[in-house]
Amino acid sequence: MNDNQYIYQAMFLLDNGEVREQGFNAVREWVKSTLEKHGATVKVLRFWGERPLAYPIQGRARATYVLGWIQGTEKTVSATKHEMYLLGPVFRNLFLKEEEIPAEELAFGIEEVKDEDITVLDDTPVAEALFEEDEESDDSSEEKSSDESGDAEEGDAETKKDGEGESEEKPAEAATASTEKEEA
Repeated sequence: MNDNQYIYQAMFLLDNGEVREQGFNAVREWVKSTLEKHGATVKVLRFWGERPLAYPIQGRARATYVLGWIQGTEKTVSATKHEMYLLGPVFRNLFLKEEEIPAEELAFGIEEVKDEDITVLDDTPVAEALFEEDEESDDSSEEKSSDESGDAEEGDAETKKDGEGESEEKPAEAATASTEKEEA
């Protein structure tokens, strides 16, 4: 790795439990100090939102996102990633090399946000949430199956009544007939 300085856009996914417990500003400060400890110059570090993840990660369904713009070497990024994977509230991060920092991003700088202005939703571990849903669906499926069995018998009787004396082409026969026409 070389010692050339590059500009990076960085995204950090913070554990919502840590953000609730310590406060957003304390966690953001940990991210900033970790970056600086490994030689990065932090230009922008701002709250990007609290949102659901695209897929569960380590039992989490939501995260608090922090967007950053930094200047540093490849060694800086490597050391920072290594430390963040081992310690602290960041459970995922991404660094992308960029040509320059957009002016509208530089205007944010190290954004100060009041902790009480940030709503961090409860992040029930995914496995527990799925287990709870299964229990609810088991209870409701037992009720439905007893109701549906009576409806099904009535529905079958109605179908038999309606089906008598009428000649309708069945879907499978219709598909076969249309395929034969296309081949000819």
